[in-house]
Amino acid sequence: MNKILKKHFTASAIIIKEGKVLLVYHKKLNVWLYPGGHVEENETPDETVVREVMEETGLSVEIIGEKDENLADVTADVSILHQPYAVLCELVGDHYHNDMIYLCKIEKEEIEQMKYDVRESEAIRFFSPQELDGVKIFSNLKALLIKVLNEAH
Repeated sequence: MNKILKKHFTASAIIIKEGKVLLVYHKKLNVWLYPGGHVEENETPDETVVREVMEETGLSVEIIGEKDENLADVTADVSILHQPYAVLCELVGDHYHNDMIYLCKIEKEEIEQMKYDVRESEAIRFFSPQELDGVKIFSNLKALLIKVLNEAH
């Protein structure tokens, strides 16, 4: 009998600065990942990605990318969310993550001024494309990050 695995919605951030991408070290998986996490009840994916980046890094970010305000309708209470850069369905242990991945930029703080007492992550670092070869990272994530870094030039 095949067991149907649960699917959770998550939102993650790709943050590029000066040709490098910000990654956090994930202790449980023993790999480097972009910051992100589960969409909580009564939360939009846009809210999730901003909250998760703050929790994991101490950085305030702004989502960049498409957001067609012409589709909003105040009278019907319809607002517009940002379009993710990519959406992946990833097997994580005993469940899947439907991960909405957003391009973000640092809004207020510089990396040197991160709130280390606020952040959840042990290690946070910007990586150049060449440095990604020397770290433990999922191959599909590495390909995605190289694509984004190449597009940023």
